[in-house]
Amino acid sequence: MVFQMVGGVLLGRLVAPATLGLFAGIGLVLGYAPLLQLGILNGLNRELPYFVGKGDRQRVTELAAAAQAWALVVGGVVCVALLGVAGWYLAHGELWKAAGWVTNAILAVLLFYNGYLQMTYRTSQDFARLALAGVVQSSVGLALIALVAVLNFYGLCLRALLTATVGALVLFWWRPVRVGPRWGTEPLKHLLRIGAPIFVVGQANTLWAVANRTLVLKLAGTEAIGLYSMAVLAGTAITLLPTAVSQIVYPRMAEHYGRVENAADLFRIAWRPMLATAAALVPVVAAAWLLAGPAVRLIMPAYVDAVPAIQWTLPTAIIASFGPINNIFNVVRRQRLYLVAILVGIVTYGVSLLWLVRDNVVLAAFPQAMLIGQGVYMATCYAFIWWLLRRENRKVT
Repeated sequence: MVFQMVGGVLLGRLVAPATLGLFAGIGLVLGYAPLLQLGILNGLNRELPYFVGKGDRQRVTELAAAAQAWALVVGGVVCVALLGVAGWYLAHGELWKAAGWVTNAILAVLLFYNGYLQMTYRTSQDFARLALAGVVQSSVGLALIALVAVLNFYGLCLRALLTATVGALVLFWWRPVRVGPRWGTEPLKHLLRIGAPIFVVGQANTLWAVANRTLVLKLAGTEAIGLYSMAVLAGTAITLLPTAVSQIVYPRMAEHYGRVENAADLFRIAWRPMLATAAALVPVVAAAWLLAGPAVRLIMPAYVDAVPAIQWTLPTAIIASFGPINNIFNVVRRQRLYLVAILVGIVTYGVSLLWLVRDNVVLAAFPQAMLIGQGVYMATCYAFIWWLLRRENRKVT
């Protein structure tokens, strides 16, 4: 988190908002690219720990090999498509845009393959290595800020490529499931059947955040998305802790459910880490809110207009702290309830944004609308979880 925050500050010192906005605007394509994996990787994320819990190692190997092949194929298809866009811009002499699209073409392959690799890290030892891999990648990203200082936009491209490549190499070197890609129709069908409902729900949640940034670009322009990138960086960094907790809790919940199939136990697995995460983040968010203004004005004055957006992005991390229990919907295969909760949050966000920008489009309106929508979404999730647990208790009785 510290490395990412420091990196964001240094970027603000070195890159103009319009330049960072161009890079971030092109990068939005990778927010939509995961739609093409259709839920295969989501299925692996659920089934791998489930079959570990059942002790079926052969099935684990089959599913991992098929998912790896799928990730490489889909990543390759996206890469070729984006290279075509890059070629078009190159032919028209728009070199920055061509470089940006080439960068995202290569990052697309790493996006899908890294997604596969991360889902194979399922045990306590694996999580320690996964955390260390994240530290290595973030530290490399911080060091490579030097490229941005020298090469400006091209430095942004090279930094993104090299950082993602190092992350992939570390994850590959420590990968716990050492199988090669192997196409398998039956394993892929199984993963699709399990993963498609999870995928629909997960993509709805992911696309919510991507759509928010897209609306910033469309409603406020390229320079605004550059300014807003600082809010995104701050939000990504400060939510690393709840994201990591969810990464650990999810496979443990799935593995436990594979053994005993008791939904009430899943809540008991998650509640203590969630409360600890929230308690740890409250003072961090408060301090960051107070320091954001003075720090931006002192260190990167070109981004001073982003301060309100940065501040309003921070509290979403506290709401996210209570999110790991939402994995229960995927574990017990009740994704429809989860989807309803997400849609309620998205509608709330949309209505809030329309109200907030009714007179004037200000950057802070976007994180404020997200905060309201996320709060309603989380409350709806907990209402559904309470209903599920009560329903199971009645069955047991």
